[in-house]
Amino acid sequence: MNITVINGTEQKSCTYTMKEIFLSIMGAGHRITEYYLPRDCPVFCTGCKACFFKDISVCPHSQYTVPIWESIIAADLLVFTSPTYVFHVTAQMKALLDHYGSKWMAHSPEGLMFNKQAVIITNAIGQGMGKTARDIKDSLDYWGVARTYIITQALFQAKWDDVANKRKNAFQARCERVAAKVKVTKRVKPRIKIKWIFYLMKLVQKIINKSELKAGREHTKDYLHWKGNGWIDGKKPWRD
Repeated sequence: MNITVINGTEQKSCTYTMKEIFLSIMGAGHRITEYYLPRDCPVFCTGCKACFFKDISVCPHSQYTVPIWESIIAADLLVFTSPTYVFHVTAQMKALLDHYGSKWMAHSPEGLMFNKQAVIITNAIGQGMGKTARDIKDSLDYWGVARTYIITQALFQAKWDDVANKRKNAFQARCERVAAKVKVTKRVKPRIKIKWIFYLMKLVQKIINKSELKAGREHTKDYLHWKGNGWIDGKKPWRD
């Protein structure tokens, strides 16, 4: 299995330890590619919209964003980690995800995303983990990722060595349950929510494109992407 890991911090503390525990439970024999933020993408999206008008290859930060996206596309399993900072992901994780807005289903999604699985790992000293996971899961859902599993753990300590054993054991048990699910090698099918978003966005593409043509403008870039993949005419990316 090809696994791409996006670490939302360079700190090798609690979040790093939790990620390492999960990967160890996944076992040997996997090809793992890791990125650490902000080291591997030290820039904020500037909102230039080049990716929306063309593609991410013309992003002014493409030297960072394209290699990471290519690793995401090549992966069978995506692992995103982030500690909880003021009830949300780290700024560097948000900055990376902002660069891939054009890959949402509202625009030009990648067909290969619809058969992928993802795991989100997050923690907090106290509360806020749900919002942190949601910050990441929103992008995964709208990219079309078939199945996303969330592993959270309230630590009530800032250092892993100080975390109570019962909390470490609880996290270990959660990792084992998720690993057992993602290690199944059969073809992954999207859950109902992902299919619902796909069909809704298909309708949106038709409506927007019709409006553009009526106004005397050309087909939209996103509509042509959907049309070129056969999705407007009934093909489904999870069956390609």
